[in-house]
Amino acid sequence: MTLDENLAVLQAEVSQLKADRNSGALQNDVYEAIDDLCHLSRAAVSGDTRVNYAARAKGDLALFERLRDIVSAKGGEHRERYLSLLNCGEKLLRQIADIQSPPNGHLGLHRVIRNQFHFLLDEYGFIVTDEEPISMRLIRGDVVVELAWATQPFMSFSIRRGDLGEFWVSDLLYLYQDPRCQSVPESIHLNTEADVEDWFRFISDVLRSYGDEVLSDKPGAFDRLAEAQSQRDAEYIAKMNATHGAG
Repeated sequence: MTLDENLAVLQAEVSQLKADRNSGALQNDVYEAIDDLCHLSRAAVSGDTRVNYAARAKGDLALFERLRDIVSAKGGEHRERYLSLLNCGEKLLRQIADIQSPPNGHLGLHRVIRNQFHFLLDEYGFIVTDEEPISMRLIRGDVVVELAWATQPFMSFSIRRGDLGEFWVSDLLYLYQDPRCQSVPESIHLNTEADVEDWFRFISDVLRSYGDEVLSDKPGAFDRLAEAQSQRDAEYIAKMNATHGAG
């Protein structure tokens, strides 16, 4: 059976599985596993490139194998009701495991990051420690830079060191009194490769302009950034209170 056909088999059962989920822990576990798999499979069928299908399938296969063993051991009506569905789910997961992520990530994200942020590797000695279709993590000593496809700016870029918290592009702009701090959007729309290129070119420009101290992990750099973040947050709260009332 094709991926679409196996998905259709499971989707036809989801409503009844949901209705039965309160009958017991096993029924609930089977429902949640199959419902989650249906969502994953629909993403695969639609060609959604944001998902690391091989990694997801590997983890989910272990769950389905465990549930199949439990159902087989119980026998009787549990085996009759659920075993074929779990077997179908395992076949579907093996098909999903063969789906390869785009070599350059979702909407060319990895290519964009390597082009726009090569200075992190070449000039500061960062190394890439993790890649997913929608994200990349770079580390130098205790400093961690996270870059990701996202719908909000603070989720697309962050920098951190130890337990000092996470800092965002707005914090760097505020620290160095760059007026662009006031115009960072609350949401971003990265729908095309050109959108991804434009947004991360902006982030790269901010890091090149103002990131040297934190990227070099100079003494006190993150403390100063933390103070700027705290002051920026306080100003934002005061502005909201003045506009909408303190509630």
